[in-house]
Amino acid sequence: MWTPANIESRSAVLDLSSSGQGNCAVRQVVCDDVIVCNASDHIDWSARSVQFELCDACLYAGCSSGGRVAIRRGDDHVLIIPDFAAMCQRQCDAMEYAPPRWMMKRGSLSFSRASWEVFRSAGGAPSFESIAPALTVELLQLYHFQAPREFLHDYLSPSLAQWELILSTSGHDSGNDLMHLRRLFSDASAFEGHEFCTPQAGSYTVSAFLDLVSVSEWPIFSSEADPAVRLSDDIYFRPKLRD
Repeated sequence: MWTPANIESRSAVLDLSSSGQGNCAVRQVVCDDVIVCNASDHIDWSARSVQFELCDACLYAGCSSGGRVAIRRGDDHVLIIPDFAAMCQRQCDAMEYAPPRWMMKRGSLSFSRASWEVFRSAGGAPSFESIAPALTVELLQLYHFQAPREFLHDYLSPSLAQWELILSTSGHDSGNDLMHLRRLFSDASAFEGHEFCTPQAGSYTVSAFLDLVSVSEWPIFSSEADPAVRLSDDIYFRPKLRD
């Protein structure tokens, strides 16, 4: 996940003359010099599917496709992730609810509580306490989204994973590691609930090694008997299998 080192608000003037509105002064939220919200004061933060990238010709939500996110709490973090629910429920029109372009390049965003307050002051986003917690299915979908794209071309279809690309893992038992990894890419209904956690002292991050030029090593989870699934260096969770 992308944890920005610098968050700021910038003033900008957009030319909306093509929609008969003339010039419009806006605030933009910028993370590490990437514009993540092109007009934060025009975003409908209460919407079920929040559009971070508004149409730059009119600033009306829904005029342009994509740019959609879901805002979730993950333990002590705020996660800006793809709106998986909207895309899965409306598969015939998934592009309408696709993630912002910057997310496809840089990854989903993760904020500590302190950095989220900086983001809020820059863009008017909701308070930490008012944000809905991430569902187990969303965390698993985020894990799929973060997998190397050559391994899983369509992150909404984990059954299409190219398992033959994995050569081995760095764990003690590659066969067992792959069995657990396959389970994480199986039907999400096999899991009920999750807990955010910190890997046990003495454990290490297991990586899968891929037969790819672009990505050769993919950190996947901790080396424990019940592995903690890795989303980032500081965010791990354990999904609970149904009885």
